[in-house]
Amino acid sequence: MITLRCTKKLRTYLGINPVNQPDPPSAVLGNWYANLIPTVAGDLIIFVNERTLLTVAIPVWESEHLLELFRLRVANLLRMIGLREYIIDREISHFDQVQYGKTASRSVLGSMNDFAWHYQSLAEEATSKVDLSISNAEFRLSQMPCSPIDYQVPAEVARDLLNR
Repeated sequence: MITLRCTKKLRTYLGINPVNQPDPPSAVLGNWYANLIPTVAGDLIIFVNERTLLTVAIPVWESEHLLELFRLRVANLLRMIGLREYIIDREISHFDQVQYGKTASRSVLGSMNDFAWHYQSLAEEATSKVDLSISNAEFRLSQMPCSPIDYQVPAEVARDLLNR
């Protein structure tokens, strides 16, 4: 079980009613935060993991299949950062049960705003469709040191947690 902690803007867009007291996560990486952000290449729903600050994105026009695509994007990113398939499968299996909640961490929201700016910048700087690859953006951001996790790299934090 995980909780997607959505901003009010995203909850309104998706028509989501959050639970008052979400159950604790069973996934090693914990819960994820989500927000709707505009970019010149199209609006995105970005997700940021609360423990590692890994981030994945889904084009808003694909929000009809949000949970399925979220699972696929997270699994893809975990593969790109070098985790073994059985570890990925174990983590993603916790995504079978998802509840929606309100945001609860200003630190994660601040990081989410930073990532939103980076997604927007990557879209603006793109000179070809290859440059607009969401997978490339997710991987680049997974390699960026972040102050809320003591300037560690999200990919390394995730590998350490999931390989225990």
